[in-house]
Amino acid sequence: MTTPALITLLSRSPVFATVGRDGLGALLEGGSLVRLDAGQHLFRMGDKAAHFFLVQAGSVMLYRPSYGGEQKVFRNMEAGDLLAETAMFVEPCRYPLSARANMPSSVYRLPRAGLLGLCRASPDFSLAMLEGMAVRISQSLNRIDLLTIGNAAQRLVAYLLDLYTQQRSAWLALPASHSVLARQLNITAETFSRQLGAFRRAGFIGGRNPELVLLDIDGLCQAVELPPPGLLFEQAEPMDHLGSSLFDCCNYARQALGK
Repeated sequence: MTTPALITLLSRSPVFATVGRDGLGALLEGGSLVRLDAGQHLFRMGDKAAHFFLVQAGSVMLYRPSYGGEQKVFRNMEAGDLLAETAMFVEPCRYPLSARANMPSSVYRLPRAGLLGLCRASPDFSLAMLEGMAVRISQSLNRIDLLTIGNAAQRLVAYLLDLYTQQRSAWLALPASHSVLARQLNITAETFSRQLGAFRRAGFIGGRNPELVLLDIDGLCQAVELPPPGLLFEQAEPMDHLGSSLFDCCNYARQALGK
């Protein structure tokens, strides 16, 4: 394991920013690099959780199998993302989701004991973790509200508007395929594509996959009977909305690779 490089990666995360290099070095003791083939599982829901993970390269899908045999996709984790670190604090410690590589990928496997030890040794780090967990609870409540109150068109528009807030641009880079996003929004892939097509024909959106551009935000909101965003929405911080964090589930700290 290239410890200096890993320490640099972790130090870029807000939650680890309060931890010195010595503390991060102790966190990495006993870690290892795991290489996954496309379709190979990193862990399955219900497995005993003794490690959390940092994606080095590739893409890992977090999902939960449903009773009907389908897969409820929560998020695709990319290079620099941490997986399952908040699950380390649950006893008995088991993974709440399954993780499977979308493509050949490599992840660093880090021991749970090191993370718990760091919390005991650093009150500032413990407070940072608690703050992150509180944010996740708030985002989970927003997600429940979105998925149970809005109809399919409203959920799609709310998601597009939040991407707008997250990315600070009317040009939106969709973070996953239409089928994955549809499952995340609890609508069928056919409904997702049909609704996007209707928005295109109406002149509300444009662009080509995987990018979309919002051409008429007010008209888009009016079409689905949502209030148009105001100045406060434009000035809002991303964490106040849903965005990609809507699907973080057991993930808290997203790295800022290359920034």
